[in-house]
Amino acid sequence: MTASTEFNPRILIAGGGTGGHLYPAIAIQEAVLSRAPNAEIEFVGTKQGIESKILPKKKLILNHLWISGLKRGSPLQNLATVLKLGVSLLQSARLIKRFKPHLVIGTGGYVMGPVLYMAQRKGIPTLLQEQNSFPGLTTRKLAPKADAVCIAFPHAARLMKTKRIEITGNPVRSGFQSIEKSEALKSYSLDPARPTLLFVGGSQGARSINLAVADALQELLKRFNIIWQTGKFGVPEAASPSVIESETARHHLRILPFIDDMQTAYAASDLAICRAGAMTIAELAICRLPAVFIPFPFATDDHQTANAKSLCDAGAASLIADRDLTSAVMIKEINRIFENKIIGDMRTAITAFAQPEAADHIAEIALSLVHK
Repeated sequence: MTASTEFNPRILIAGGGTGGHLYPAIAIQEAVLSRAPNAEIEFVGTKQGIESKILPKKKLILNHLWISGLKRGSPLQNLATVLKLGVSLLQSARLIKRFKPHLVIGTGGYVMGPVLYMAQRKGIPTLLQEQNSFPGLTTRKLAPKADAVCIAFPHAARLMKTKRIEITGNPVRSGFQSIEKSEALKSYSLDPARPTLLFVGGSQGARSINLAVADALQELLKRFNIIWQTGKFGVPEAASPSVIESETARHHLRILPFIDDMQTAYAASDLAICRAGAMTIAELAICRLPAVFIPFPFATDDHQTANAKSLCDAGAASLIADRDLTSAVMIKEINRIFENKIIGDMRTAITAFAQPEAADHIAEIALSLVHK
């Protein structure tokens, strides 16, 4: 499809709360603009979500809704949630009246519910992008009236009723394949003679991973460079200051609360130790970075374990259950991968899961729904 300069489609993209919902939205926006450079695109999120930190840095327009998710076992908080939902529906109606979108796209999270619901009521085309094998509640509720649903896992199709389902894969932001490892290592000032481990628990961090890393640091620093994203939990108190402040750590350890530039972190690394969210898997595959997955144990229907097993069965990754995670178990698995010299085979295997055209495919579907 050639880029059109005659029509300026207006598109709202709603989704956020976590990077797993936000980054697909950004990838879709980039792909739409590559096909329709004159498109006007605005985002919808909350003040509390990761989108409020990331989108302003990218100079992208973010509209806030006053909404929050339901809390199990908290009637008073859920009463407030109902009030917020009512206000968010009014906010969505005003936003739609002002922006007059030709299309509204939802990429997940409760924040997309009010704006897509109001769009569907007004007859505005809607598209849903579902990252996981088990669709979220909001996606399942909106799917019957959506004009298209784009999924990454075929299993998700069996759990939704909708007019049109497309298996597209998960969209990944541009630039993930454009960074050389040598340059990435330079940006972190890490030793190119050592293999590099990337520990990351998702955009919000993972306490169980952090505790295991803290206990394993001294042993791992004997052999590896380490990039450690701690997330909101920060460095555990159990971490030894003498290890973190040592001369070895100064040359081989980088600790960050959040990594915005994941492209560079992936490019610098030889093995990731991480959760098994759908977007993490999509990004790892694009970057040919094998992983030791530690699935989030409370994910809906344990879908992260299902995600991880599909890669493990192909020889692209290994898996440690969160309940089994200790520093000793983690060190043993990392050493097994490098001592048996299977890291190259894992890198080759994970490449088969890459879907670099996903964002373009979704953008093509999105623009086909726009009513001129």
